[in-house]
Amino acid sequence: MALSFVIAGGGTGGHVTPALALGEEITSRGHQARFIGSEQGLEAELLPAAGFELVTLRSQQVMGRSLLGRAIGVLGILRQVSAARNALEQYAADIVVSVGGFAAMPTAIAAVLSRTPLVLVEPNAIPGRVNRLTAHFAKQVFVGFAAAAGHLGGGEKVTHIGIPLRRALVDAFATAPARKAPALPLRLFVFGGSQGARQINEAMMELAPRLASRPLRVFHQTGEADRERVVRAYAEAGLEAEVVAFEHEMPRRYRESDLALCRAGALTVAELAMAGLPSILIPYPFAADDHQAANADALALAGAAHRLSSRPLDLDELESEITRLIEQPDALAPMSEAAAALARPDAARDIVEACLALLGEAR
Repeated sequence: MALSFVIAGGGTGGHVTPALALGEEITSRGHQARFIGSEQGLEAELLPAAGFELVTLRSQQVMGRSLLGRAIGVLGILRQVSAARNALEQYAADIVVSVGGFAAMPTAIAAVLSRTPLVLVEPNAIPGRVNRLTAHFAKQVFVGFAAAAGHLGGGEKVTHIGIPLRRALVDAFATAPARKAPALPLRLFVFGGSQGARQINEAMMELAPRLASRPLRVFHQTGEADRERVVRAYAEAGLEAEVVAFEHEMPRRYRESDLALCRAGALTVAELAMAGLPSILIPYPFAADDHQAANADALALAGAAHRLSSRPLDLDELESEITRLIEQPDALAPMSEAAAALARPDAARDIVEACLALLGEAR
């Protein structure tokens, strides 16, 4: 018999992509996957484009606002609980999976009130507030980083299972040829998410003259706003570089790089692990609870990455680390092995199987 899964949450790619990965896994098994999220988040664009049904609620972000703004946000969330509960009833939901983000809160509350089993998926090393607030009521909690478990109560119901990635991405990495031993010039992949990262773009523009004499080849995804400026900076410095606003073939780009310079969102670090790509990580300084710093620390502790502070970013330290790896390319091999050891390609499958087992026990 087909079961009805409702996946709640979203907002950013770090929440929406795991939701999509779970939806793909659920439907591949003949079950139903529906989604409840926010009309302001990325889910409003990405989920319908992938062919999934989405109910949008008018949830508002709470943190990062004034005291009055937070109060208004909380009231907005509470007003949407009734709508979320109606959606669960309409879908005859057997289970609710929260992937976090402010859009998940009304549905998580509705699941508790309607006694629908609730499970959580937390992709970051420091869990978001919604998952922290609802962890007590969840039947099971799946974390992308072992460090997150203690923030969510620990115990047997918390499982370190990895971050769900979409099947096409997992397959692309799985069928990729083995990573070759690095040779000079070192191939550096610089990126900061789909919109780029102004701090990283500015840093590379300033460092370009200093790095121009080094055996280095750069591929830089800048985002649309900074592309022309970055192109000019590399050209004037004489540093070999290809610059794009957006890279559509990330698995290929990971394969053709020796080192990444990037932020440390949950999705990024999961992809770095799948690719076995060494990295220099500059966490986004304004991430909630500084969770990107915790994500970066997890990779650095495993020996897969070097983490720099972004408050402020020390350009001399960044230049020194790039230069060190150019001069000592053999240091990249153990970093690659450490990154690959962190990969969890079957996370989506394992989470769905655990949910099915939970429902089997419940029945």
